Amino acid sequence: MFSADPAHATLLGRMAQEGESPLAVLPLAGGAFGASSAGALALSARRLWLTQPQLLGGPSTASVPLASVGAAGVSAKRPLLGGPGAVRVELVVDGRALRFTTRAGRAAAEEFLRALDAAR
Repeated sequence: MFSADPAHATLLGRMAQEGESPLAVLPLAGGAFGASSAGALALSARRLWLTQPQLLGGPSTASVPLASVGAAGVSAKRPLLGGPGAVRVELVVDGRALRFTTRAGRAAAEEFLRALDAAR
């Protein structure tokens, strides 16, 4: 699984260094207008992973045990200024709601959450 997106490639490389294999990957969009590259969420058998670009330097990567991940949901995000719509993914991690935006579509986001449910 290779990617031209540096944040995505960094995530997969970090997972490989830790001996983890991705079960599911969801690209993220960021910024006020949903810039195309804002990192990715990934799921392994034991952990939920996040990578995101930094203002300076390469992408940063973090992970949490699946036991720390609670409720999860998907909802439509209203397009800004008539632009293309996006999907919001909400995950509760250690009791805190975290919200991410993806342009991968609702089906891809729901598939990611189904993989998360199955891994837990």
